Amino acid sequence: MKYVSEDDRQIAVEALNKGAILGVPTETVYGLAVKADNTEAINKLLNLKERPLGSGKVLTMMVADVDEMFKYAKMNRRMTNFARHYFPGELTMILPKSETFSHPYFDKVQTIGIRIPQHKYMLDLLRETGPLLVTSANPRGERPCFTGKEVAKRMPSVDMVVDSKAGGSIPSTIIDFTQDDPYPVRQGGLLIVRYA
Repeated sequence: MKYVSEDDRQIAVEALNKGAILGVPTETVYGLAVKADNTEAINKLLNLKERPLGSGKVLTMMVADVDEMFKYAKMNRRMTNFARHYFPGELTMILPKSETFSHPYFDKVQTIGIRIPQHKYMLDLLRETGPLLVTSANPRGERPCFTGKEVAKRMPSVDMVVDSKAGGSIPSTIIDFTQDDPYPVRQGGLLIVRYA
């Protein structure tokens, strides 16, 4: 287990590029992140979270801006307007996966969850690393972590942790856009009253 400060972002970038699982702060809770293009790191993260392929729980993809979402998701005007209104923010959108997006982890699913965090460190990190696959930092069935030190104590198998604090107390709101009528899968800190 290694600590890295928010000021030493390049060390975190290099660790991710080498396949590390990185504990990261967000505006909600702490997350565990790996490079989206590193299959070995993804499998390592799934094993750590005791989440085998086919479990039904798919890792969320974090990206730096809305335009990047079109590479991975099939988005109509309503989805695009919604994303541009609420991102970056405490939100995950479940979207139809783009037919042109091929990826060993996502090839057997038809949907993809995408999030753009409202957190300066994470956005700067994403601009350097490209998309990351992220899940909450917590042992299976337990509450999420809120500080880097808590991640290190409760999940010592994580390769590196950004020594900071998360900005919230509950995970992001999740909205499913794969049906004709969008609906909330999980209510987080972001309250949404309309989906147009």
